[in-house]
Amino acid sequence: MLKGLETLSLRVDAMTRNAAQVADYLASAPGIVTVRYPGRADHPQYALAQRQMSAGGTLVAFEVAGGREGAFAFMNALKLIAISNNLGDSRSLVTHPGTTTHSKIAPEARAALGINEGTIRFSVGLEDAQDLIDDLARGFAALAAL
Repeated sequence: MLKGLETLSLRVDAMTRNAAQVADYLASAPGIVTVRYPGRADHPQYALAQRQMSAGGTLVAFEVAGGREGAFAFMNALKLIAISNNLGDSRSLVTHPGTTTHSKIAPEARAALGINEGTIRFSVGLEDAQDLIDDLARGFAALAAL
């Protein structure tokens, strides 16, 4: 564990750079309803994030069109990015919070939190940013095929 801590800041810096690139890609991707990343100026709490954070972090939340069906089609098409209930690994992971972390919360309460049926949480890892974007494009192709 101590050996892993020695390189933690380097890994998080790289993952954060990847997340910023991915968030920018997602913001203009077809089939996107919303993108939430504190490092983007369109985030509702961007000014607060700028005061409190040195970067936008490693997590990107986004909503795809098509609700739960769209989210599952999107995630199932991914090859490099794994589906997981856990986030925060050095590998890129996605989860559907409506059926995992927030499944016990009423749909109205989830919606108030900004978690809709098409919401996906993406924990961006250390893979090459362009490889991640190419994988996300596979998800959008599956979404377009619905």
